[in-house]
Amino acid sequence: MTEKKQISNVTVPEWRGGTSISNFEELFEYPRYNLSSLEILTLSELTELRVIWSGPIHVEHFQNLTQLTVSFCRRLRYIFSLTIARNLLQLCKLHIDYCKELEQIIEKDQTPSQHHLQPICFPNLSWIQISDCENLKSLFPITLAHGGLPNLHHLYLTGVSKLEQLFEGDESNVSKDEEKVMHLPRLTYLQLRHLPNLVSFSPVGYHFVFPFLTDLHIKGCPNITTRFSVDSEKVLHAKTQASQPVDEIIVEESATAQETAWPIGSDIKWWKTTDILNED
Repeated sequence: MTEKKQISNVTVPEWRGGTSISNFEELFEYPRYNLSSLEILTLSELTELRVIWSGPIHVEHFQNLTQLTVSFCRRLRYIFSLTIARNLLQLCKLHIDYCKELEQIIEKDQTPSQHHLQPICFPNLSWIQISDCENLKSLFPITLAHGGLPNLHHLYLTGVSKLEQLFEGDESNVSKDEEKVMHLPRLTYLQLRHLPNLVSFSPVGYHFVFPFLTDLHIKGCPNITTRFSVDSEKVLHAKTQASQPVDEIIVEESATAQETAWPIGSDIKWWKTTDILNED
């Protein structure tokens, strides 16, 4: 019996020698290779590819995957199936660009069950960059922010023209009188550029805290309603609130006199190390 060759770095189509790959079976049908050691996967210019992972999957093939790059896969609808998303425990870097029809990063659950209630967590994901995916409307479900991104430190989104929310969720689950405080404990770099339809960072009622953020850059997001502010300890906050009467807004500003907030919808450049607070 011929021993399968261990492989850690795969680039498609270079590896397969063409761009006609259109489905999961073609993409991962490699009888001569052992994918359990796969660490880096690059998918580029697969113009007919609609789904990366589907059907019966040997999740152990991807348990060591650390970097995934997907570029110019115009017909791709989503990146991760639910099964794969729950098993990419070593994934560190995610880079997606020019995927014209991409609608979701993680496939939405169509068949609720006890198994599917298992939370998704990317414990080692530290770097996310997404650009020029014009059909993407949200980044992740809000449930992923409940401890599912403990090591995320770099988040860069640009040219995602239909993006409406970064973290999507049901606002009916949040009490009007009590906000939900969420932490992205390791995030140091946040850049949101040219997102004309971005409405909010999260659903109404959520308050995100970024204790280690040192670099915030927001440009070309005129419709965002999330308020960004920095407190006396130079910690960044992002609050998405329902519209308030003027008198309530005045009371809130008085109660948070130690915070400095940017006007909603404004361009922002802020570096913690130099204590710069300005509008670009």
